[in-house]
Amino acid sequence: QAPGAQCLHRPQRLHPVRRRALGGLGRRPVGLTGGPFGGGKMTLPQVVIIGAGMTGSLLAMMVKDMGVSVRVVEKSKGAGGRMSTHRLRGDKGREGPVLGRADMGAQYITTRTPEDHAILGPLYGSLLSAGVLQPFHGQVNGPNPYGAAGPEVRHYTAPLGLQAVAEHFLKQSGAEVQWDAALRSLVLQPEGGVIVELGSGSGGQEPVALSSPEPLSVVVLTQPVQQVLGSSKFGLGGNFMQGVDPGLSADLSKVEYSSRFAVAFYFDASQFSWPHPWTAHYFDKGDVRYVSHDSGKRGASEESMVSIVVHSGVPLGIELQDDTAPYDAAAARLRTDLEQKLPEIPWAKAASVKVQKWLYSQVYKGIGAKRPSPDWVWDAGDGGFPGCVELFRTEGTLGLLAGDAMAPASNFEGCVFSAFRAAEAVRAHLQRVGAGGGAADGLQPKSDL
Repeated sequence: QAPGAQCLHRPQRLHPVRRRALGGLGRRPVGLTGGPFGGGKMTLPQVVIIGAGMTGSLLAMMVKDMGVSVRVVEKSKGAGGRMSTHRLRGDKGREGPVLGRADMGAQYITTRTPEDHAILGPLYGSLLSAGVLQPFHGQVNGPNPYGAAGPEVRHYTAPLGLQAVAEHFLKQSGAEVQWDAALRSLVLQPEGGVIVELGSGSGGQEPVALSSPEPLSVVVLTQPVQQVLGSSKFGLGGNFMQGVDPGLSADLSKVEYSSRFAVAFYFDASQFSWPHPWTAHYFDKGDVRYVSHDSGKRGASEESMVSIVVHSGVPLGIELQDDTAPYDAAAARLRTDLEQKLPEIPWAKAASVKVQKWLYSQVYKGIGAKRPSPDWVWDAGDGGFPGCVELFRTEGTLGLLAGDAMAPASNFEGCVFSAFRAAEAVRAHLQRVGAGGGAADGLQPKSDL
């Protein structure tokens, strides 16, 4: 089945849910009646996307032409997910100017597809023409797992950080985004609707509920699979998994992610200059496995702070998986290794240091324990990865799970693949229930991407 086809693993049709399974929320839909996510009476839009990472933000843009309302819910205060960018500001906090940036997750985008590829060609072309991406030709030393740049392998960076890619998709979608809103539970109603309970992503505030006035909604989950299965800190409650086929549940339980730490060191540009000809360096031993002159990688000569990004190896992420913020143990281990590998850099004199723990860094085993491939190309087929899966379906409500755990690659193009499959499933569902406009047939990337 070609990329872009409808996602697989459709569960059996759900039986009506008993009143007692609603957890006291009742049969009638409830509206948003104030709380941390805004006041007034609001109802659930026709498509709700949980997560403003690459899959969720691109999917929001792709469904904008279907003539339906879309809302994105994100538990953090910024887009990008595992392609987020830290922004260092001065004393005024989020209201002040950006002094420096650092890509804390993915470092650059790699593609092996031809520039005239029917799907990815226009996508990359639009991001390049908008100035969101730029070619990356910097020197990369060490055992690069993504291959050296050349005629068949191209790398891209983002001048403002890779988070700008997700922000661009969201801006193009025009979708409403609820920041700092964590999904707490999904409750299917007897009449076919769904109740979406949200809480503050940063904690400390009471949850509120959104619901569909009619059973015509699509809910797309894009967060890590462990959260969907309820086996993590942000696990979901509700009855939405009751009708999932046991085989699909077993396949989802086999998904595994690697864990690692990332550290951004900021140095005053008036006092520090990058001392090496290389922009990025991979290491195959020790706690430090990757170092990047991040501001140089992005060509950010206008930033007043020079940023250096360091990634740990997976073994340190496993060993210190219980380390809590501010992650002093991980930071100390990485500093020790950095002073041995790169002693010419005054690590102790950094003006600012940001430590990030990635509990779900990259997909190690995808759905059904299938291993994603770092050199996967679109035209090679899906490799048995569905792109997205159906978690529930009632008379008019559809629930999907998307993200790179459902894709043949745990990278940017894997997220694009998943978004395309999810968009096809959304379009097919809306056509089946008679919702949406006539533009639902056009899901291929266009010039307005």
